[in-house]
Amino acid sequence: MAFEMALLEEFKETDNKVRWDAYIDNINFELYIPKWRVPEPWPRVILVGITPVASQQLSNLPPEVVRKSPRTREEPIVVCLNKLNECSKTIRYRPEGDASKWELGEPYIPIPITFGSAERLIITVDWKFDS
Repeated sequence: MAFEMALLEEFKETDNKVRWDAYIDNINFELYIPKWRVPEPWPRVILVGITPVASQQLSNLPPEVVRKSPRTREEPIVVCLNKLNECSKTIRYRPEGDASKWELGEPYIPIPITFGSAERLIITVDWKFDS
């Protein structure tokens, strides 16, 4: 499943993260990505894919690598997520690995796109740059 998410307004950011939004089956899906991992200028639109876990190369760009080479921010994010808990319309997932190196936050993913409430998912973020 792939879909676009929009950076709707500049104020949809925190001190450390930028937020994109999409409505999936009338459920707001918000995706937070650490600023250190977002290309500048921030893309207004990102392409997000969610798939069941399979053998796929995951991204691994820790903050120190990005600081040394800012162009690496343009590489896609590919992260394995583990199920934390189910809510009424979403499931909260957590990226694998050291939290200080996560390339995205803990998303609450709409249940209809979680492949039957899968225990593990792969999420991919591709940047759409203005031409």
